[in-house]
Amino acid sequence: MQTSENAQKRIALSNMKKFALQGLQRGPLRDDILSQPDEVTAEEFLASARVWLRLANAG
Repeated sequence: MQTSENAQKRIALSNMKKFALQGLQRGPLRDDILSQPDEVTAEEFLASARVWLRLANAG
């Protein structure tokens, strides 16, 4: 069950985007991270994290 407080929580991706630019080679993982908005909800972050893990394991 999701509370209204959790539904409103936003996660900044600026540090993750800096890491992608400086630490990752060009490719699908880097491209996907950089294509994300600067802030996402916790739910959106978890959904994206699942994709990022799959892309990282595939590379």
